[in-house]
Amino acid sequence: MANILRDQINLKQTSSHTYTISTHPEWAAGLALHGGCVAAAIHHAASTHLSTTLAAQNQPDILTLHIEFLRACDVRENGSVVTVTDLKLGLGTSTIQLVLSQSGKTKVLALATSTNFDKPVGPSAPTAWSFHPPPKPAPDFAKVLAHQPDENWIPARILGDVLPFTHRILYLNPREGFKFDGVCDAWNTANGEPMDATFLAFMTDIIPSMSDTLLRNGGLYDAHRRQAQAMQWDQEHPGVPVKLVNTLKEAMEGTFNNFTVTLDIEFKRRLPKEGVRWVFERTATRMLEDGRMDVDVTICDEMMAILCLSRQVILVLDAKRRFGGKKPQSTL
Repeated sequence: MANILRDQINLKQTSSHTYTISTHPEWAAGLALHGGCVAAAIHHAASTHLSTTLAAQNQPDILTLHIEFLRACDVRENGSVVTVTDLKLGLGTSTIQLVLSQSGKTKVLALATSTNFDKPVGPSAPTAWSFHPPPKPAPDFAKVLAHQPDENWIPARILGDVLPFTHRILYLNPREGFKFDGVCDAWNTANGEPMDATFLAFMTDIIPSMSDTLLRNGGLYDAHRRQAQAMQWDQEHPGVPVKLVNTLKEAMEGTFNNFTVTLDIEFKRRLPKEGVRWVFERTATRMLEDGRMDVDVTICDEMMAILCLSRQVILVLDAKRRFGGKKPQSTL
């Protein structure tokens, strides 16, 4: 599955510090590209730069990635350029700047800090941190893929006009639903195929709409709405993934939509060469107030070891800004 995403990104190095990417129609979320797909493209460009132009630094791993979404990115076959500036080259970490532009306009600004996870730079010590509330026990993954029911999790797929790429992912939602406001848990797999770090950058934004979920407004990505549909299906088709279908018409009739202002990702370890097959995601929001919202995502492997953390600053705005009506004039 990581190869499918990389093929869609279609990264090409045109000079030591310049890359082109494609933006696939499967990434569309209304009038703009989905932020997770943009994050994956930026991550792929940064990783490639570290392994080619900056190979002598021997820092192949991205430690942190900070992304500023300045303007919405358009779907286009060609014309998306990523320009890299080497800001600091150090012994332990290096920092590069990446600018994604379309038709000469800066759309996304990012900073990536590199490291080498094979080389310790200091001590290690355990902590008492744990998930609160604790998640349900992990499913039997082989049974899930064989369409056998799990005691704690219900499988689902999301198909439709909004971000069509999601049809490639199998989601497991908690059978008991989402009992704690501001907390959503899920297990995800790319059809059992391997996921790499670039794919995890994408997955940090493949989450429920926390605004819709908190407001319980029945929006496309309201976790409570999707859970009710999954529960109803599961009663007659236990173990068989429910197909949750969305349309642009539904999206245009929605009240609000989430617009990411910034996205920060911290990777905690290097993924194995064979990638990971399943990830656990906890999505948590501390506050939605006056249309401003924070979203934290913790991604773990099958053994519940933390792979990466992310945090978004989000504006919850009129859905017509993304799915219909006149496109607002940028002042940037």
